[in-house]
Amino acid sequence: MTEDFEGFLSRFEAANSAFVNGDPSLWLPLVSRSEQTSIFGGFGGQEVGWSQIGPRYEWASAQFHDTGAKIEFEYLVKHVGSDTAYTVAIERGTVHHVTQPAPVLHVLRTTMVFRTEGDEWKITHRHADPLNPTSSPSGP
Repeated sequence: MTEDFEGFLSRFEAANSAFVNGDPSLWLPLVSRSEQTSIFGGFGGQEVGWSQIGPRYEWASAQFHDTGAKIEFEYLVKHVGSDTAYTVAIERGTVHHVTQPAPVLHVLRTTMVFRTEGDEWKITHRHADPLNPTSSPSGP
């Protein structure tokens, strides 16, 4: 029997908060080890396949100080099928980057794709970038 998706999201949310406190140990088990897994992370770049993604997630989590930050999720869209699911969300919190002298507001727009592997949900794609105000394109 496949894990309940809402239960998985609760674990994912807790793992996300741990991640932005420098601890990827709850996050990494949630990620698919498939070479069909990808990320467009909040720090830029692109990675495909576990051999690139695992080290990138570890590096990204190490960019945060442990401050007890908690990320809040505003789900704009959730869809769950029999073996795939996706979410579109705004993630908000105050975090402390290792390169910054003080905590900063952390607001990301995220698109996540999940699939079942065996009887568990796994992250197969994450796209996260800063939520910026709507603006017109600027020309040269």
